[in-house]
Amino acid sequence: MSESAPKGQETAGQPFGADGEHLLNANVAPATPEQAAEERRHQAELADSSREAAETEAEATDVVEAFQAQEAAAAEPASSLITPELKQATKQRQLAQVQRRLPTRSRALSRVIHQPAVRIVSEAAAATVSRPSGLLGGGLLALVGSIGYLYLTKHIGMTYNYFIFTLLFVGGFVLGLLIELLVWSLTASRRRAQ
Repeated sequence: MSESAPKGQETAGQPFGADGEHLLNANVAPATPEQAAEERRHQAELADSSREAAETEAEATDVVEAFQAQEAAAAEPASSLITPELKQATKQRQLAQVQRRLPTRSRALSRVIHQPAVRIVSEAAAATVSRPSGLLGGGLLALVGSIGYLYLTKHIGMTYNYFIFTLLFVGGFVLGLLIELLVWSLTASRRRAQ
């Protein structure tokens, strides 16, 4: 414990010398001035490399932030650039690609089905003809009515008329639509009252 630190150095717990230079090993002093100069040069190189690493990391962070800002800016106006004409052109291009892969008969049917006039009629029919309430009403009335009509024809001895099924289905469809309209109007008046 009687050992003392060499002149110009602090204790081992403090890594800096008296003149502020960093020593790798606090217990060993450079033996010659050349070694001391080499140690200072080495320390300067370490400081430069750590400074360069910090600058590179800061530049990388700046690049990432700039890229994210560009992505955000590019995403905003993209939605305003999509026009109905662009959507229609894209749809036609995709349809043509799919039709090229189809067999000849399917391709001809696809070209007929995807005509604008056919599409308009199809969409209008989908909004009115395929109403679930109409189909349910038509199906139920046609089933119950056909069973009753069949029972009646068997017991009276008449011939079964198949057109009756179609009339029962159409009548049930209209009845189902009327019931849906009635329910909708009652619930609409309740919604307005609230």
